[in-house]
Amino acid sequence: MDATAFTRYIQDFQHNIGEKTRVDYVLIKGKQVPRFSNEFWTSRQRQASSLHEISYRACFKPQLPRFFIEALTEPGDLVYDPFSGRGPTVIEAGLLGRRVAANDINPLSALLARPRFFVPPLERIAERLASI
Repeated sequence: MDATAFTRYIQDFQHNIGEKTRVDYVLIKGKQVPRFSNEFWTSRQRQASSLHEISYRACFKPQLPRFFIEALTEPGDLVYDPFSGRGPTVIEAGLLGRRVAANDINPLSALLARPRFFVPPLERIAERLASI
């Protein structure tokens, strides 16, 4: 979906309760920029994979990156997350068949995201637990 089609999609979006998207314009650096207001998240979009069940500061719901990944990329595309945190963007991208690249200044980020993206086999988990 290109930028024009995405803008049209947002502008024409109508939630199941019938609310149409409201559009007004704000002035940013001398340019009129459209601002779209509506209830864009449906109950179906609020459902997420259990892979996201981990707490991390400054995190957002995985449905947010999923919405944009589905709208603006195709399977096989590369999705890059420069501030990966707990990894919701890369996990959603992977679940949607996209290639991923991510980094974060916090080394804990990789420790939280990697095992949820590359889930170890149950035998390996059992071996690790037995060794403790």
